[in-house]
Amino acid sequence: MRRVDIDNFKGKKIALVLSGGVVKASAWHIGVGLALDELGFSLKSNHSEPSPLEISTYVGSSAGALISLYYASGYSPRDIINAHLYKDKNVLAPVTYKDMLSLKSDTPRPPKGKFYEPFSEFPFFLKSILNPLLSFNGLFSTTGLKRYLEREVLISNNFQDYKSDVFVIATQLDHSRKVVFSKYKYPSPYHDKTVSYYTNTPISEGVAASMSVPPFYSPSPVKNPVTGKTEYYIDGEIRETLSTHVAVDNQCDVIISSWTHTPYHFHNEIGSLVNYGLPAIATQAIYLMIQKKIVSSRAKRAASADIIDTVNEYCKGHRIDEVHRRNLLQILERKLNYNPNIHYIDIFPTHENYGIFFKNSFSLNPNNMRSLVKLGFQRTMEIFKRHEWES
Repeated sequence: MRRVDIDNFKGKKIALVLSGGVVKASAWHIGVGLALDELGFSLKSNHSEPSPLEISTYVGSSAGALISLYYASGYSPRDIINAHLYKDKNVLAPVTYKDMLSLKSDTPRPPKGKFYEPFSEFPFFLKSILNPLLSFNGLFSTTGLKRYLEREVLISNNFQDYKSDVFVIATQLDHSRKVVFSKYKYPSPYHDKTVSYYTNTPISEGVAASMSVPPFYSPSPVKNPVTGKTEYYIDGEIRETLSTHVAVDNQCDVIISSWTHTPYHFHNEIGSLVNYGLPAIATQAIYLMIQKKIVSSRAKRAASADIIDTVNEYCKGHRIDEVHRRNLLQILERKLNYNPNIHYIDIFPTHENYGIFFKNSFSLNPNNMRSLVKLGFQRTMEIFKRHEWES
């Protein structure tokens, strides 16, 4: 393999931000991790040796939280590949459908009021059909995945016991709050005061909460460490896709983000999604919403950079005092929540990789996973060879 020059990243604090997307995203993230390892990056864990190219911060939502925990617990991408593709249980037991599709639930039933009766005006026959939905929280629960983590993966259920910095993202069901479970109690970020950092939550509970994607999984209960009350959580990316701000809060210099939510663009050999039914249409609708969040975030950063560069050139052109110029730029950077010294590297499928769109998100089929790992690996190598990141 031709060497890719990544010397500029040596000595930097590097974060890996992994999105959700069930098995599809998990396999892609493993391919990304394998490529980063091939390139010379080190995935920090309690067992790893110090490295000048160390990825020491993991930010994960849903499936991304699971893969983050693998890496932080000392499992390499090859370990995960061997376990799931070649069924080698000597190092790691793989996730099974029994773990993913658990019907057991740790969710207690709190008292219920009579304030919500959405079908009260419907005809009796229709109301009798729809009323069971009012007691239906999800097809499955994340209890099986939680127990899998506790049984097979975690070296500790305490964030404090990990040498790497692990952040797990979840969304509080009965609030507009996004919660970041970690060992750090950072203040709410400047750009979003509804974000809260929670400490002293067991890792397995935080990850189970982050993976509770409605309507497939029922909301996951987590006891608030301060109030002692049980709160309910759903998927970590409901509020915001790719919580790169967490890596910024953790003072990272390089933020590598991985996701698979690339919408389908028309190709003659595939045709229109209208021919593929509701699952394909619903997936496209979700991906379009997710992509918009990511694009808006990146566009905001680009606009901030343009504003600061324009003001800087204006100050230089009008020979404004150097001290005033620097102070003005620092004020703008703070108000725009912009740090010019942070490098963002985004790893995602191109529209030419449209086959990923049609992959079964829940499939543990080794051939399906193998192709996704390969694509994640190839895309990562391509991005680094072409230096497709901010200069």
